[in-house]
Amino acid sequence: MREEIRLGNEALARNDFETAKQYFQQILVTDGTPLQKRIAANRLRDIQERTEVRLERAPSTPRAARKSTGGKKTENDPVPHRVIRPPDKPLIVIRKH
Repeated sequence: MREEIRLGNEALARNDFETAKQYFQQILVTDGTPLQKRIAANRLRDIQERTEVRLERAPSTPRAARKSTGGKKTENDPVPHRVIRPPDKPLIVIRKH
């Protein structure tokens, strides 16, 4: 396998699309076998599709801030349930009657 394809695949695994794109474009420009050029073209197409999906998922409006839990409490607010985690080593007490 050609070094540029290997480096491009490693960059894709790290989600470094710009570096991967440079490596695959270099294969198309330089002398490469038809198979290597086809691999590079397919990888470039994959990168383009991934970036389009990321742009579509990007929110156009900012997210709403979360409500804080330490705010003022009124009399009508329900009491939140406390979650009690069981101990790692439970102690069992046996009482004889």
